[in-house]
Amino acid sequence: MTLESLVGCQQPDGPVEVMVVVNGSEADDDDVRRRNQQSVELLEFWARTHADCFFKLWIRYYPDLPRRHAGVGLARRLGMDEACERLLQTSAQCPGIIVALDADCRVAPDYFVALVQHFTIHSGMVGGSIYFQHPLEGLSADHRRGIVGYELHLRIYRQGQRYAGFPHAFHTVGSAMAVRADVYRRLGGMNLRKAGEDFYFLQKVMAHGPFSDITTTTVFPSARLSNRVPFGTGRAMTHWHQGDEDRFTTYDIRIYQELRPFFQSVRAMAHDKNVTLTAASDCLKEFLVQHHVERAIKEIRFNTATPQSFEKRFFLWFNPFKLLKYVHFASDKCYQNISVQQAGTNLLAWMGMTSEAGIGDDEALLERLRRLDRETNDGAEGVR
Repeated sequence: MTLESLVGCQQPDGPVEVMVVVNGSEADDDDVRRRNQQSVELLEFWARTHADCFFKLWIRYYPDLPRRHAGVGLARRLGMDEACERLLQTSAQCPGIIVALDADCRVAPDYFVALVQHFTIHSGMVGGSIYFQHPLEGLSADHRRGIVGYELHLRIYRQGQRYAGFPHAFHTVGSAMAVRADVYRRLGGMNLRKAGEDFYFLQKVMAHGPFSDITTTTVFPSARLSNRVPFGTGRAMTHWHQGDEDRFTTYDIRIYQELRPFFQSVRAMAHDKNVTLTAASDCLKEFLVQHHVERAIKEIRFNTATPQSFEKRFFLWFNPFKLLKYVHFASDKCYQNISVQQAGTNLLAWMGMTSEAGIGDDEALLERLRRLDRETNDGAEGVR
């Protein structure tokens, strides 16, 4: 499915290579090994029957990866490391772009062309988050409600960060991310996590330089059920089908509301040493004390000379991981999760979009939030 989607894309200017990693563990049983071998054979057959396609296909099979590390992080690293070396050896003047895609995704026909255009126009970008949306066609009513709810959760979390004024408010989806090859090498490559590898990797990329939304094309990740990793789309859908909830929930958006004046005070503090931090709730105050914010501010102040460097260094400290830790802290101690409908509708109202909120209909709400993510101007407002 994925290769057929890629071969159906418009051919961009310049060469394209696609590397497929089939990864197995030394702990795999005979059935898993047999299926992996069948996958390799199918890939080789596809390559022979598509020898004239515009991209070069590389197939890499690792049947006996160490049990301790075998998983999605290592699989991505093996493919991306080799892609990096190939790009840097063959493209001295233009380091090339490494793009991650999962093996159960489809892409829009303009996928390659849009990626090349984006990084050509925005040559200073270190990486990007590619616009995505889960396909809803052909799903059962229950499965469709679940994937709509899960995608609403992702988009509300992203837009909540934007409302709060967080500078790294981007989606971190492993099947929809891109990074320049030279930046990938400088950052030491992909981590070996068996889950969340995309989040931790993109957090490093965002901190390294200008990062942007790529909204001119689309990745369509699968809405599958899976227990392969402890979180993500597959696990969320499995939990949905196993549970008895009839509405998907997400974090209480008052969390983003209380972060908004805090981030505003940080920016004011960057320009005026007499400004103090604003913590709008006891919950946020407790979290900041636990994480020694005053000591962090003192160190940042000592090591920076301009408002811009102060702000940048602060958000290296209060990075996407620390923000997520606070969201979980606040959800555990201070707020209960709320329905995605309530969260999305209220968030849009706070953003001045009340009349467009799609009240009472999760799919209408999702469509509005999808448009909102699209409206993040490619290479303009979306750059941080």
